[in-house]
Amino acid sequence: MYSVRMVAALILLGSAFQLLARDVSVEQNALQYARRAYEQIEAEHKADLEQAALTKDALVSLRKKYDEEQKKAALSGKKKQQAKAKLDKARDALDAAWKR
Repeated sequence: MYSVRMVAALILLGSAFQLLARDVSVEQNALQYARRAYEQIEAEHKADLEQAALTKDALVSLRKKYDEEQKKAALSGKKKQQAKAKLDKARDALDAAWKR
C-alpha cells in the first residue's frame, strides 16, 4: 500500500505541523503576555498624566495664593511704615512737650 518513503514523509509532515502548532502557541502566549504588559504600562502612564495634571492645578493655585500673600505683605509693610512714622512723630511731640 503505502511505501516506506510515503509513510516517512507523512510522519515528517505530521511532526512539522506539531512543531508549527507549538510555535504558534508559544507566539500566542508571548503576544498575550506583551499585551498585558502594555496595558499595565498604559494604565500607569494614564495615571501619571492625571497626577501631573492635578499637581499642575495645585501649583497654579499655590502660585496665586503666594502672589496674594506677597501683595498682602507689601500692603501691611506700607501700613507698618506709616504707623511707625506716626509713632515717631507722636514721640517727638511728647519729647518736645517735656522739654518745654
